[in-house]
Amino acid sequence: MLLWGWLGLAGAQELAPSPAALDADAERQRIGQERAAQEAIFLQAEGVCYSRFAVSDCLREARKVRRLALDDLRHQELVLNDLERKTRALAALKRIEAKLADQPQAPKPALSPETPR
Repeated sequence: MLLWGWLGLAGAQELAPSPAALDADAERQRIGQERAAQEAIFLQAEGVCYSRFAVSDCLREARKVRRLALDDLRHQELVLNDLERKTRALAALKRIEAKLADQPQAPKPALSPETPR
């Protein structure tokens, strides 16, 4: 899948959108288009069902097909969200590490034995 390549691109910090962000947008758009197509297919199947004698069974089957298709799209969306979250977390960690590396190291105080109280 295209989604697995994101983790390698997570460290890229650019002013322009990264290729991973563009892939995410394209993937979200594809999922949205597929979801709309599945809804259109369901509406068409629903219309066919109402012209049949056994409307309930036909509608039940049409809803089942739609639910399975939408569940798959939802799963893809969840994977995409998870990868985006991991990408953002990795970028945040790299920013923190870079900030810590840029700070001068304070001299560590000499360890002195503790005095009993």
